[in-house]
Amino acid sequence: MLDGVDPALVDEAEIALNDTPGVIGDDSLQLRWIGHQLHAEPSVQVDGTLDLQAAHAIAHEAQDRLCHHVPKLTEVTVHVGPPAAQDG
Repeated sequence: MLDGVDPALVDEAEIALNDTPGVIGDDSLQLRWIGHQLHAEPSVQVDGTLDLQAAHAIAHEAQDRLCHHVPKLTEVTVHVGPPAAQDG
């Protein structure tokens, strides 16, 4: 879902996510404008054998990278999960 977001911002966000150490893929990325603020909700894949603390650290790094690389981004909620082959 893009809500009128410039495709260049979407590309920049995807690059920032995929360049995050520990992120091995992305399932989805939602960017939307709420007023004059941009909000992001990515879902990324990490190694399913990682402990919760390591997965949380990767999510935090992904959030930091998004905020640094995407202008006007004020709110980020990163969802983390294993690749489908490792799921359950």
